[in-house]
Amino acid sequence: MLSIFVETSCNRYERDECVTCHVFEPLKEYERSERHLTPAQAQTMADKIKRVAVLAALAKQEINLTGGEASQNPEIVEIFKIFSSVSPRVCLHTNLDINSIKSKRWLRLTEIMKLSGRIDITLYPTVWEKSQKPFLEKILKLQKRMLVNVVFESLPDLKMQINILADFFANRGEAYAGVEKLLEEYREKINFLADNYPDCDESRYTGHMGKIEEFGGSESFTLGINLLPGFKIDAMGRRHMSSTPFPQKPYLLECTAARGSIEIMTVQQNGNMTPCCDVGNLTCLPHFGNILQDSAAELQEKFEASRRIIEAGIGKNYRNLNSGRSGKWESEGVPPYCV
Repeated sequence: MLSIFVETSCNRYERDECVTCHVFEPLKEYERSERHLTPAQAQTMADKIKRVAVLAALAKQEINLTGGEASQNPEIVEIFKIFSSVSPRVCLHTNLDINSIKSKRWLRLTEIMKLSGRIDITLYPTVWEKSQKPFLEKILKLQKRMLVNVVFESLPDLKMQINILADFFANRGEAYAGVEKLLEEYREKINFLADNYPDCDESRYTGHMGKIEEFGGSESFTLGINLLPGFKIDAMGRRHMSSTPFPQKPYLLECTAARGSIEIMTVQQNGNMTPCCDVGNLTCLPHFGNILQDSAAELQEKFEASRRIIEAGIGKNYRNLNSGRSGKWESEGVPPYCV
């Protein structure tokens, strides 16, 4: 997919669980006047996407509008319409931390859902009862698909969040039977680990979880679950490649871009395009051009140049991992555990 930043501000940046938000550091430098992507900029991006084969192919799969808090962009409905002219599947990511059904943010989300856009969320337990739960009830009446991101810092934390979701979808009848079954499978596996091996390493975690499905449901409603381990932040303000839940082992990111295959492209609000995993402060040096400034031909050239840089950096990462120098950042700017 294409993941496009449409907003730099967020109503949760100052809240407790966002102090190490993986996109806050690179977004906070924007001037107030540049916090919102404009419809004119969105149109420029859309026109360029159509003319660059790799971007057009990714867009047909899905365009994800994100940020910051995407619903805080006052022009988000118009921006959604613009990107819908490029892709049949456009979704918007929100924290769903909304105070009232009269909120402009909620009215924007409602309008997007009525236009067949999909709303996805990240679960925030601290505001679940106050805002996420009641608004999720309303979303279920307006759309048939949803992806929920669950960012966890420990297995007990993951257990608590999965239990929230499982309880929410329990006993809702036949239309949600597939979702309930999926979440009960997650609950059983994660509760066992959290109760018996709360400090286990990643290999035990992945081995026990097995090939559990990411989606469950029916034509009535389908839910996707995306489990994301939290990362530490190093002294340079970069996302350290040792995850919080599994600190005993370096967290390896398989970079498909180095092999010439781009599965996700992140388009930052200033137009810069970065590798799929570098949505925030990984500070990966290779950039795939600027969609607002570069021509289609220039973008194609920069794709190949960036691929070669990533390939060289990953080669050094392999050598460092094998020689006991794991964690060393190389000149290419590729995070040390990208392989």
